[in-house]
Amino acid sequence: MKARLKTMLWTVTSVLQMRLNRLLPGHIPIAFKLALVMTLLLVLGMASLGLFISNNQNLQMRAQLHDFGSTMAQQLAKLASEPILSEDSLNLRMLTANLDQDDKVLGAAIYAHNGDLLSAAGIQPGRADTVFDSARVVSRPWYRRAADRPPERLISFIAPATYRDVRVGSAVVTLSASLMDRAATRARDAIVYATLAMTLLASLLAYWLSRRLSLPIHHLMEATRAIDRGDLAIRIDDRRNDEIGLLFEGFNNMAAGLLQKSQVEQVFSRYVSKNVADKVLANLDEVRLSSRPVEATVLFADIVGFTAMSEKLQPSQVSELLNEYFSYISGACSLYGGVVDKFIGDCAMLAFGVLEDDSEHAFNAVSCAVLIQRMAARLNEQRRAAGRPEVHFRIGINCGAMLAGNLGSDERMEYTVVGDAVNLASRFCCIAGPDQIIMGEELYNNLQSRILAQPGQTLPIRGKSAPVKIYSVRDIHRSYRPLLQANLRELLSYQVNRKKQQLVGHA
Repeated sequence: MKARLKTMLWTVTSVLQMRLNRLLPGHIPIAFKLALVMTLLLVLGMASLGLFISNNQNLQMRAQLHDFGSTMAQQLAKLASEPILSEDSLNLRMLTANLDQDDKVLGAAIYAHNGDLLSAAGIQPGRADTVFDSARVVSRPWYRRAADRPPERLISFIAPATYRDVRVGSAVVTLSASLMDRAATRARDAIVYATLAMTLLASLLAYWLSRRLSLPIHHLMEATRAIDRGDLAIRIDDRRNDEIGLLFEGFNNMAAGLLQKSQVEQVFSRYVSKNVADKVLANLDEVRLSSRPVEATVLFADIVGFTAMSEKLQPSQVSELLNEYFSYISGACSLYGGVVDKFIGDCAMLAFGVLEDDSEHAFNAVSCAVLIQRMAARLNEQRRAAGRPEVHFRIGINCGAMLAGNLGSDERMEYTVVGDAVNLASRFCCIAGPDQIIMGEELYNNLQSRILAQPGQTLPIRGKSAPVKIYSVRDIHRSYRPLLQANLRELLSYQVNRKKQQLVGHA
């Protein structure tokens, strides 16, 4: 019985193998093989890239929604702490009503410490989804269900309202997550369609490229058949200056006999495999964009009245002026462990604590700003003596959470930092006066024991719901000034020596 089953199994296997051999062509062109391999690799690469982009976009959208909700809840809790204590119901209603007017906010509420609702506007979560005992911002997803439409996914952010480190209540801000979900679905569909289109295009391109790559091989194959027929006078006249040309030359040298033909076939077999591998590896090169959140400090230094100054100078003089001062600024930034993010016209953007962890990034940025002003004052003395116009800087500094990394496209990208803290530093620079260094209250509170600053006005900043109090930095504490003076001497002497070397080089 077992022998009979083995015989039947062998018979079926043989029949299937024979039918499969009949279906397969006796000769598969190498152009088709190359096209198939390249297409599969490109499809795999495009699919992997599409999944990576889709997942990364979803993560970024979730992070942005969470950051926005947390910020709004914390801001509402901060503004509502005093009205909760004073039982100012009118002010509480105004806070929730104003916040509810934001298109992104579906609901806002303020609760007392015992969980009693004090004021509410818009959509609110149920009591089971509200937390009143957490010391940090808590997010609670929930669904709003209606009979005439599908459930809508919402997220409520609950932030504690404290007054002098004592919790007095809670603030709740509700956002819609369905918009984010729909945007992610649209982005995913777009990536899928783009991947399919690129796959089709890549297939056509791969077939065309494989035909071009296999054309010399066809020439070689015809010459080999001629050799087998005994036509030892056959030569390949195609002159090339690449590896295939060398192979043709070697084939012509080996056309004297069958032994030489065998050697050519072996070398050619090894050569073709290496060539395909090199092409595949060349097509797998990709640009990867990455970014990471950091806690850093940003400094903007802008030349005051540069437009009016440049009108009186020749273009070469303007370029020389910018190059000179940007060289000084780059040197000052390097002395305090910062990096030059970019130069924007006559403005320099510096970042501290981005590439490496630096617990002193805030103080280093302020010290660098003071050094830049000292440097500009020293250079202005020389410019006044030479009868040239003075150059004054206005500087804005801010620290906080920001995103650092490679941002851009595959064709053009740069390493930079972005975020609300960066934008606020730029705003501080715009409102600063000549020879003035402006910072925010949070940065001043962290460094007030090591810097000398005087409070300024409380100014409304575009994009900020609450006014921002600014401080003007006059100097750093005297215990840190010796290092600052040493850095100033090093910076000025380095630039002087650098100019001398340039003059010698031009001579």
